[in-house]
Amino acid sequence: MKVTESITVNHLVLPNRILRSATMENMADDNGFATEKLVRLYSAVAKGGAGLIVIGASAVEPRGRVWSHQLALWSDDSISTLSRIPAAVHENGQGKCAIQLHHGGTVGFGYSYGKEAAGLDINTAPSSEIDGVITAFGKAAGRAARAGFDAVAVHGAHGYLINQFLSPVINRRTDQWGGSPARRMRFAIEVCRAIRSEIKADMPLLWKTNCSDYTDREHDLGEYARVAGALIEAGVDLIEVSGGIKEQIKLRRELKRAAGSREAYFTHAIKPFRSAVGDKPLAVTGGLRSQRAIEETLASGADMVGVCRPIISEPDFPYKIFKPGGDKKARCISCNKCLLHIAEHPLKCVHFN
Repeated sequence: MKVTESITVNHLVLPNRILRSATMENMADDNGFATEKLVRLYSAVAKGGAGLIVIGASAVEPRGRVWSHQLALWSDDSISTLSRIPAAVHENGQGKCAIQLHHGGTVGFGYSYGKEAAGLDINTAPSSEIDGVITAFGKAAGRAARAGFDAVAVHGAHGYLINQFLSPVINRRTDQWGGSPARRMRFAIEVCRAIRSEIKADMPLLWKTNCSDYTDREHDLGEYARVAGALIEAGVDLIEVSGGIKEQIKLRRELKRAAGSREAYFTHAIKPFRSAVGDKPLAVTGGLRSQRAIEETLASGADMVGVCRPIISEPDFPYKIFKPGGDKKARCISCNKCLLHIAEHPLKCVHFN
């Protein structure tokens, strides 16, 4: 398939196979409300041509924040400013937009550049508290729908709360929330059900998951593929594959070296995840920098490709590769300075700007 082919996710028609994968923007105000700067960012991204744009991690409750200027989705007060983002995306491009629901969970996991120190200790939290967080995810999804987003996305990867419940390295509980793979999976499934109860059946639900935590644990690829299959059964419409828990910048450098000219970090996950999700759309994110590698990844069985850092550097990167002739490449050199920068500053390409 070609990157320019349309694709339907649930009932939502996307004009091409580029998924602008979510990243923290650190551009909300002190209350977590959307700012003019954030609206301008997504206006530019929309003009760049991505088929599906996922707005960065938006906290479902205050203690779930990792960054001081992270978007808030825990209150109806955020809806009016937040609604300006999908309006800007729809006005400035052909693509659709989702917002990513996020909770940082236990402090010390997730991306090492996070700054906030509140959090939820998954190993000591009472079950009633966990139930409250599940409800918070559902209510946040309802607010996203009322704000005008085309889809809802969930951050279930990279060492944050949902990933923490799934990982036996982090999750040491012995009750219904931990122990066996089925019990560790329960939190993710309950979050999925809570979201589905708050949004319409034809609103797509996207889910980012690891294919591996890269903690030297054997067999986690197969385990995460089974999680993806269970999420599809519970109501997820698209699975986005990524990987890693801690030290993401170091890990990305290692994955880039291992991938070489293939570029894509996680193509080895396509076959088991395809088997798990059936004919539901499957996206693969990580390391893609050229038209050739993007089309090879699609030919390998992915339905969409997730791209983020190249679009941080060049918002019009999708249109660049849509043009016929030659092998178009991103100017992004994967220096990861943008990831360090957002710990305390608004998102930008540090190397070229």
